[in-house]
Amino acid sequence: MRGKPTTQHATIDQAIFSLINHHPAPCLREILASPELCPYLEMNGVAGVLFYHLQKAGLQHLTPPDGYEALHDRFHFQIRKNMACAAAAKIVFRLLHLSGIPFLVLKGISLAEHVYPHFAMRTTSDLDILIRKDDLLRADLALSQAGYQAQDSTPQQALLNPPGYLASLEYHKPGIAFAYVHLHWHLVNTSTPATGFIKKVDMGRIWEKSIVTKVAATEARLLCPEHLIIYLCEHALRVGHSFDRLILVCDILYTVKTYEARLDWNHVVAEAKALGLLNFTYLGLKIVQFYGGQEFLSNDILKKFAPPSLSRTERLFLSFQENHYRMRGSSYLVYLALNKGPFNKVRLILRTIFPPRLILAQRTRCKLHAQTKTLSFQRIREITSHLNKMLKLFHRMIFP
Repeated sequence: MRGKPTTQHATIDQAIFSLINHHPAPCLREILASPELCPYLEMNGVAGVLFYHLQKAGLQHLTPPDGYEALHDRFHFQIRKNMACAAAAKIVFRLLHLSGIPFLVLKGISLAEHVYPHFAMRTTSDLDILIRKDDLLRADLALSQAGYQAQDSTPQQALLNPPGYLASLEYHKPGIAFAYVHLHWHLVNTSTPATGFIKKVDMGRIWEKSIVTKVAATEARLLCPEHLIIYLCEHALRVGHSFDRLILVCDILYTVKTYEARLDWNHVVAEAKALGLLNFTYLGLKIVQFYGGQEFLSNDILKKFAPPSLSRTERLFLSFQENHYRMRGSSYLVYLALNKGPFNKVRLILRTIFPPRLILAQRTRCKLHAQTKTLSFQRIREITSHLNKMLKLFHRMIFP
């Protein structure tokens, strides 16, 4: 969310999740008539979620004709978009199968098909695929021969990235439905150092527990439900996201709703601990519970994930979320908390401002031979911008 959230935005949030939970949504007619509604839904990626639940509840008559038409058209546009993305994904999956490369499908189209009640409720932009690191060069060859080109680095260069930073490459081909085919070789993919927890994330465990199913009518692997919940919490809390859009909340909410009958929450806790992601999972679920209520997740279940105490920075981040201040970059407060002690916190800050040259180059899409001071200046300018927004946000919370 950019700028100060309005009372209207908080009311829209409440209405969406009331409808999801089959509760009466206060002031629904006024919300549906608001000129703020459609831009806000688009910004948060949840136009399809609201439209679907209005239809299911038989409340579409409360929407003004122009507003209903806009939501209806957007929903059917997303059906066409997702169908085009599924067709494009099928081609990429076939290329990987022909090359004998195992893969998992992350987020996007897999959530649309397997987690959301309707295919058009989840927007898609990139095709996110997880492969093994050792398979990257073969995957690059398969994609490049089909006309896909890596945009942000080369596979040879990206393989030299240190652990805890970027672990992906973005491929593009003119005319494809996706903005990018995003090849990952690790679940954690960030330009903000994840050195505080990366060593515990056992990718062998991820692959071993993955499940075989179909995505885009093609055999593919998905994360097991326990790992999917953990991953979506970690993903939403990355500094580049920071739960900045409601679609990140909905991804977790619908994943839990879809698999709740088969979930053993003690097993989810054990897996989160084993992967070193218990704090991420707790904070992610707590944020989603704030929106979805105890119908989504009881306090007894949430307590299973709770740490002995939260740091000041973690409490501040939760306070932002609970006041509907969703801002990209704000979850850096969580990363600070994960790095215990003044020395490790200072080291995190310095590594954030001055990451390895390979990461700087890939993050800014500059050639590796670009001047270090140019790359560093761009990074400092980006961080300063986020910091300035957070300080303004904090000021508005204290002096509304």
